[in-house]
Amino acid sequence: MNEPSSLVRSPRIELPPGDAGYYYDARVTAGLHGEIRVSKAVADHCTCGGRPPYQIFTGPESEPRWCPCRPYRMRVARVNRLIADSGIPERFRFRFLDTFIEDNPNGQAIPGAARLKAHVSTLIDRFKLDPAMRADRQQNGMRETAPPKGLFLWGVPGNGKTHLACIALNELIFSSARPGKFVGISRKFFQTIRHTFDEASPTHGQAGAIIENLSTVPFLVIDDLGVQRDTEWEVETLYNLVDARYSERKLTLITTNKDVNEIKNLAGGRIYSRFLEMCTIIHMTAADYREHYKKELEL
Repeated sequence: MNEPSSLVRSPRIELPPGDAGYYYDARVTAGLHGEIRVSKAVADHCTCGGRPPYQIFTGPESEPRWCPCRPYRMRVARVNRLIADSGIPERFRFRFLDTFIEDNPNGQAIPGAARLKAHVSTLIDRFKLDPAMRADRQQNGMRETAPPKGLFLWGVPGNGKTHLACIALNELIFSSARPGKFVGISRKFFQTIRHTFDEASPTHGQAGAIIENLSTVPFLVIDDLGVQRDTEWEVETLYNLVDARYSERKLTLITTNKDVNEIKNLAGGRIYSRFLEMCTIIHMTAADYREHYKKELEL
């Protein structure tokens, strides 16, 4: 964003290690979710009271200055907007790693949960907005030699695949302030694409734009793979999306309730071969965790 030349830039805030300048406060004061706030280090340097447009006047005749908090408050607004536009289901928005359940109500560890959490945490660390880490990498001429692998999560329904994928997507958007999308591969998804070929539809002619957006967005969750009817057109549409993301080297996370051997047969094996290169294949073997919390009444 270009700043008017008449405004003087304030000194940059030196943040403590690991402080991105903002954090998620899980306390709910209104609505369904908590709130993203600037960190204490930023708040301590703020002299505008957090009021847009985040300018400071030191006197009646003084030149206006940007408050040091401005870039962080702008980033908070951006992250809020990106999560709102991501398509993440409402019940999974602002779910982060600290909400991922590792133990059942009896205190017993859910098999593999800790390893899954560690794996997602490592993935997220690659995209964090840590200025010191970025500067160190640039100073040493370090570049990414290969894109980080996404996740392909398969297993029985209800064992947390979608929840975990949404956690990863929330964390990635939150940590990097870059866009991400959640799309369910359902009949509704393919109907949306089909309607763009109907001249009477308000979305007529937009199929290319829809697929282009999903192909190029930095982070994408493809949820519930395998519920499609596997018609030739649906399979080819799915393959084109996956292949485009493969070519663009974009991070992709996939969930499916199907046995992985069924996925191997899609499009003559072309889709699964892409998944092998793009993702770490993980078989989630935990039982349906919803059973632990189901309450039944006997009347």
